[in-house]
Parts: sequence; C-alpha cells; structure tokens
Amino acid sequence: MTAAAVVIPLRSKQPVLLDDVSEAIALCQHEIRTSSLKWPEIAVRAGVCSQTISNIGYGDVKSPRMNTCLRILKVFGYRVYAQRGS
Repeated sequence: MTAAAVVIPLRSKQPVLLDDVSEAIALCQHEIRTSSLKWPEIAVRAGVCSQTISNIGYGDVKSPRMNTCLRILKVFGYRVYAQRGS
C-alpha cells in the first residue's frame, strides 16, 4: 500500500508517511500541543478557523479534510508531497 501523502519535517529530514486522515490528525495534534505558537496564530498561518485548531488540539475532531491537516503541518515546517496509489 502506498501512502496518500508524505510529509517531511525540515528539522529531521525523515519522511512521515500518512496513509489516512487519522495519522495526519495525530501528527497535527502533537505539533499543535507542543508548539510555542498560540492556537489562533496557527489558525491564521494555516488559513483555517481557530475552532478547527482547538478541536484538533483537544482531540474533539471527527473528520477534518486531509487538506486541512496538510495546511496545518506546513505551518510547522513540513514539506508535503503527494503520492499516487498503486
């Protein structure tokens, strides 16, 4: 199975393969919770609603779009590459 997206954090150079949205949510949640940025600032930089950041940060999110997760990860310095399924 090929990952739906590959994200590469700039600080470690090790790719993170995201096979589904739940993995992307978990990664976003970790970054949101450990960031020194305030949640409204993350929302502005990602171009999403601050309630979305809050929901992901608190784990109250059911099904955000993968695009939303990828926009949030870009705020934290991830480069995103999409892969075709096999």
